[in-house]
Amino acid sequence: MSRYSRISIAFLLPVVLLSACSRKPDHARYIPKDAVAVAGINLKALGKKIAWNMITGSKLFKEMQSRIPEKRTKDAMEGIEKAGIDLVNTFYVYVKPDTRFKGGNRITGLVPLSNSAQWEDYVKRVFPQVEIKQNGGHKEASLGSDMFVGWNSDLLIIINVMSAPTDYNDLMEGRGAQSADRPMEDMASLSAEMNVAFGITKENSILENPRFSSLEGEGHDITFWLNYGQVMSQYGSNMSEMMGGVSLSGALWKDATFTAGFDFKKGKIAGDMRYYLPTEMKEIGAELGGTNIDKDMLSRLPGQNMDVLLAMHISPKGIKDMLEKMGMLGLANTGLAQQNMNADDIFDAFTGDMSFVMNDFSLHTETVTDSFMGQAVTHQNQKPTLSMSYVMKLNKKEKFQKLLALAKQNGLQPMGSGYVIPIDEKDSVYLVANDQYLVVSNKNNYASGIIAGNFTSQKMPSAASDITGHPWAMYMDMQEILKHVDASISHSAHDSAMIIESKKLLNNISFNGGEFKGGAFEYHLDINFTNKDENSIIELLDYGMKMNEADKITQ
Repeated sequence: MSRYSRISIAFLLPVVLLSACSRKPDHARYIPKDAVAVAGINLKALGKKIAWNMITGSKLFKEMQSRIPEKRTKDAMEGIEKAGIDLVNTFYVYVKPDTRFKGGNRITGLVPLSNSAQWEDYVKRVFPQVEIKQNGGHKEASLGSDMFVGWNSDLLIIINVMSAPTDYNDLMEGRGAQSADRPMEDMASLSAEMNVAFGITKENSILENPRFSSLEGEGHDITFWLNYGQVMSQYGSNMSEMMGGVSLSGALWKDATFTAGFDFKKGKIAGDMRYYLPTEMKEIGAELGGTNIDKDMLSRLPGQNMDVLLAMHISPKGIKDMLEKMGMLGLANTGLAQQNMNADDIFDAFTGDMSFVMNDFSLHTETVTDSFMGQAVTHQNQKPTLSMSYVMKLNKKEKFQKLLALAKQNGLQPMGSGYVIPIDEKDSVYLVANDQYLVVSNKNNYASGIIAGNFTSQKMPSAASDITGHPWAMYMDMQEILKHVDASISHSAHDSAMIIESKKLLNNISFNGGEFKGGAFEYHLDINFTNKDENSIIELLDYGMKMNEADKITQ
């Protein structure tokens, strides 16, 4: 079976496991505690939201099957629901380091079984050339050069290997990932790996980690776990090289963890995320996550034709404490001393409240004339226009004036009551400041208007109301962004069809949080669809089918 076919099975397997009824074995205990990343798909929860025949009977599913080159693989996909797999359970994929080669990782999939005899019959039918061997309490079979499976009465384990990403230095010098970097797999090696996968003891299981257990106990449709401390330990030496040999203390990321859970609901996809800090960094976390975004700053932002808003409060004291903990505060002061400044001059100049707002986005066609071999050539370009403004709230005016004086020495040009930075003959960046705010914008009327409070009467979109009351927030109005993108702007019927369907899909995206609770920064995500009456997973399936139809348009 070709590698493309095996990838097709691996890609479609999570999609097809959405029906039937069975018990739930405690197979998460087979995930090792040193796993770098873990992804889980709660098939029982998803099965309540979308019927199996909506997938297998869809045009998209049939089209995906038709693109698989091997008939055997197509037959495998058609019969996989009868392969003894427990289809009302949680499917896990985890990644752990493979120390046999630099940066290597072992990918392992955990699929619970309801009937191991049916699974074995399935393997014999679809892969008749494969030899099945008994290895202690489980059976094994190689389904190709990079897929090895083992199973017992309750669980199917699939293991694979991926090599490290290409090193940036190698890439710049024309050296890609070499096959020699990846060890040759043999049956003995794979069988030993399978023994390890089945032999995870309780004390070495990720279930002993309360953060993982808490995530899985929340019952999300999809979960993701990242052992950030493990990642940093694995690639710490590369970071040191990138930072000129500066080595960071492992205490800065020891036991640091990122968790996320996503749910497909009516009219939206909701996500809850946490970033757990190491114990040594908790005081800094409390400082960084203890103050909400300044309301007066937000009220000054232009709400009309708002496309994107990003706002945050980043505690200057928290940043300073972090640099000190990292041993880099002295290095920063050494560099600033050349400008007769120190870190306090910067940290004291601002409150830590800042925001970025984009308004008036549009995409239009313009006629451009270029010269080619002495001849004038006219063609059309798609050109975006937009207004962008960046706002920072000031703290100590005298400290800010010291920074401003430095900017003047480096060529900042005065213009009226503010300053201008020319970009080209058409575009410039404008800087305006008073005792409270610094505003930088590509439009002078926005820069001066924010300073003067001219936009306070313009209300933000109602969906952006969650921006206030958090240390960190983001809002993106997809309808506002796409409203001024004409589908006919493209000369391709295919691209026009994709623009039309994309305009119908999403309403807006909001992301907020940053509060520090229980040793973690907490965040919430809402991806809101235009259709509020249908489940979002069905909306995505419908969108995928329409994109598939658009792919068939050739003119």
